[in-house]
Amino acid sequence: MWFWIYMTASSMIVPVLMACFGKLFQKRPPAQINSVYGYRTKMSKLNMDTWDYAHRYFGKLWQKAGFFLIPLTVICMVLLYGRDEDEIGTGCVWLMIVQVAVLILPVMATERELHRKFDEDGKRIS
Repeated sequence: MWFWIYMTASSMIVPVLMACFGKLFQKRPPAQINSVYGYRTKMSKLNMDTWDYAHRYFGKLWQKAGFFLIPLTVICMVLLYGRDEDEIGTGCVWLMIVQVAVLILPVMATERELHRKFDEDGKRIS
């Protein structure tokens, strides 16, 4: 029982953080372009316009992905309730693999969107 509770709490970290940081990036992206915090890619760091656009777009995707993963994680963990520790552990590993894939996909979508909206110098395409 304690192992299941621990694994449930552990598996909720990624979706909850995605939803929270997604909301934060949409409402208040980092005020300055930096190399420490935020959505940091070559394209997003070209200028403040690309920086703000990338954070708002990425934040929206991450928030939606986090809200998608929260009930999925709960359902998976409920299905694992009462199983032995090996089954719970294996199930959580697969669940976390899915979570990491969903965590990364918005990066590709955001980069595609940045290249669609901005030229290579960071100027908006009309």
